Amino acid sequence: MQISSLGSAIRRYRKVAGLTQAELGEKTGFDPKTISRFETGTYTPSVEALLLLANVLDVQPKAFFADMADEDEQRAYLFNVIHKATSKDLGKLIAAVDQALGES
Repeated sequence: MQISSLGSAIRRYRKVAGLTQAELGEKTGFDPKTISRFETGTYTPSVEALLLLANVLDVQPKAFFADMADEDEQRAYLFNVIHKATSKDLGKLIAAVDQALGES
């Protein structure tokens, strides 16, 4: 896995959790700039940092290393997003899916 993929995964799960970089930093004890550097691949988080991030983001650590080109991993990710979505966000997700499928 490339470091940029790890950073993308951290960003993806932070957004699913509905957190800003500053909020994730506050919950983990990292400076928001450090969170940004993790997400851009400038810094590589330690194993301990990844475990902390996974705990705060409520994902299994292996989620950071999922191959998002794999169809099963994509389905698991989407299920996780839907499962954690608020009722308001579910409406947005349904609209986005309808739009995406309508354009296919």
